[in-house]
Amino acid sequence: MRYLIFTVLFFITLPCWGTTAKQYYQNALQEKDLKKRIELYTKAINESPKFVGAYHKRAEAYKEQGKMKKAIADYTKVIELAPKDAFKYYDRGIAYLDMKNYVAAKNDFNSAIKLNSTQSKFYYYRALCSIELGQMKASLADLKKVTDKSLKQKALFLKGRANYKLYNYNVAENIFKKLLDQNPANEDATLYLARIRINRDMYDEAISLLSHVINKNPSNETALLLRAAAFKEISLFEQAIEDYTSLITINPRDTYYNRRGLIYEELEDWQNAQKDYTSSLALNPTWAISYNNRGYVNMKMGKYKDAKEDFESALKYSPALAAAAINYAGYFWTVKRDKKNMYKYLDKALKANFKDINSLYDETKKGWLFKKINNTLDFRTFIEEH
Repeated sequence: MRYLIFTVLFFITLPCWGTTAKQYYQNALQEKDLKKRIELYTKAINESPKFVGAYHKRAEAYKEQGKMKKAIADYTKVIELAPKDAFKYYDRGIAYLDMKNYVAAKNDFNSAIKLNSTQSKFYYYRALCSIELGQMKASLADLKKVTDKSLKQKALFLKGRANYKLYNYNVAENIFKKLLDQNPANEDATLYLARIRINRDMYDEAISLLSHVINKNPSNETALLLRAAAFKEISLFEQAIEDYTSLITINPRDTYYNRRGLIYEELEDWQNAQKDYTSSLALNPTWAISYNNRGYVNMKMGKYKDAKEDFESALKYSPALAAAAINYAGYFWTVKRDKKNMYKYLDKALKANFKDINSLYDETKKGWLFKKINNTLDFRTFIEEH
C-alpha cells in the first residue's frame, strides 16, 4: 500500500514540477522589469536545471543588463545542453564580440559554421573577428560567402576596411565611394576616405571630408582626432589645439591631453604643454610617455630637478622607452656634464632601437640636449658602433 501511495505521489508531483518551471518561464517573458525577469528565469532553472530556453533567455537578460560574464556562463550552459545547435555558438560568439574577445568569438563562429555552413551571418561575424585580429585575407575570404541581402552593405564596408588595412587604397577608396553613393550620410565610409587622404598626404581634402562629418556630428571623436592630426601635419597648430580641446570637453582622456601637449610643444608654449602632461598623468599616473614628455618640457623650462624625476618615472614604468632614455642621457650632459651616465642612457636608448639618429645632431630637435659633445669624434663613434 505504501509503495502504491509513493508511486501515485511521484507521478502527481512530477508534472507539477515541470509545469511550475514552464510557468515561471512564461511569466518572465511577460515581465518588463529586467531584474524581476532574471529572477523568474532563475526560478525556472532551479525547478528544471536542463531548461535550455530559460538559460538562453537569462543569458540575453544578463547581456542587456551589462553582466557579460554571467551571460557567457549561461550561453555556455546552453551549448552544453544543446551542443549540435549552431545558433547557440553564434549567440555566445556575439556576446564575446561585445566584450571585444575576438579570439573566443571567432572560435564560436568557427563552431557554428562547422555545424551549419549555410548561414551568411556566421561568415560575416567571423570576417569581423578576423579584421580585429589582423587577419585581413581570412576576412576577405569569408566576406565572399556573405550572400544575405540584409548584410550586403555591412559586408561591403568590412571589405573596404580589410583592403584599407592591406594598403589596397584604390580598392578601398572605390568601395567607400560606392557606399557614399548609396548613402551620403555614411559617416564611417567618410572617415575611411579621410584616412586614405591623410595617408596620401592629401591633408586639405581630408580636412574637408572630416569637417563635413563634424559639422553634422560635433561630438564625433574619431573625426575630431583625425582632423587634429591633419591640421598638425600642415602646421595649423591653433586649429589642432581647438580640435583637441573639443575632444577633452567631450571626453577628458589622458591621450587627448597628451596630444594637445605635443601641439603646445610645437608652439614652444612650454607652460601649457606642462599643464596638459600633468592633466594626462592625473588620469593615468603610470603612463611613461606623459612622464617623458613632461620631463622634456621641464628641461626646456629649466626645471631640471622635476625633469630628472619625470625621466626616472618614465623609465620605471617603461624601462625600454627609448625616447625617455635619450632625454635622460641629454639631462646628464646638459645639466651635469656627466659623460658616464650620458653614455649609459644613450646606450640604453640605442639598444631599445631608437631610430631618429639624425635628431641627435639637429639643435632644433634632440641635438640641443647634446650640444658641443655631439660634434666630437667620441660621440659619433659611439653612435656608429651601435
